[in-house]
Amino acid sequence: MSEINTKTMNREELEAAATDLDLQFPHNISDGKLRVKIDEALGDTSASKGDATGATDMTDESTPEKRFEIIIATHDQDKQPVPVGVNGKIWLIQRGKKVIVPASVIGVLNTATQYQYDPQTMERSEVQSYPFQIVREV
Repeated sequence: MSEINTKTMNREELEAAATDLDLQFPHNISDGKLRVKIDEALGDTSASKGDATGATDMTDESTPEKRFEIIIATHDQDKQPVPVGVNGKIWLIQRGKKVIVPASVIGVLNTATQYQYDPQTMERSEVQSYPFQIVREV
């Protein structure tokens, strides 16, 4: 039997190989996780640990993401918590309280901007929608 190299397979080939091996997998499994399942079924235990080529799925939740303690500034007109969504996960962050969030949430908060206009000159300036402060890395 020839050796199967899952690193060079496209999605259709991965699904065909998994079906041939009688592996059960959800239809929305990532390619990286499917590769690991196939490799493990073939007896390659190094696949679950990743390799030097970085062929494993980078969105795998087993890799720890940096976390930070932040405070979102209070707002006298808007007292509601700030909803932040990243890859299908939602964080409701209370304003004025220290909370611990992953680095991806900080990336979203950094890109959340809005335009404000000077009432006298009507000049437009871009400001953060939810100004926040990073207290420390956790």
